[in-house]
Amino acid sequence: MKTLLSSNRHELPARQLSLFDLLDRILDKGVVINGDITVAFAGVDLLSLKVNLVIASLETAKRYGIELPWEKWAREKAELEKKEKKIVGGGGKKELGYQ
Repeated sequence: MKTLLSSNRHELPARQLSLFDLLDRILDKGVVINGDITVAFAGVDLLSLKVNLVIASLETAKRYGIELPWEKWAREKAELEKKEKKIVGGGGKKELGYQ
């Protein structure tokens, strides 16, 4: 197999270099795959799946405004805590006749 010499003197097969380049490009630019999968039998849909897949680095995802799962969880937790404070604060001791 033909090998190439990289700048830091490590010899890697040419095929591995192209795989690394492909991976770098995918993570840098990102890939989005959307699709619908339906399993039907005798004209009756038995299973229907909607696929939305994003493959990208975290930096690329943030650059395109994709909300990361832990950001969504933190936002939902903050909203839930805000609602709980309204419930506890609005129906506090004064409504029950306590001072």
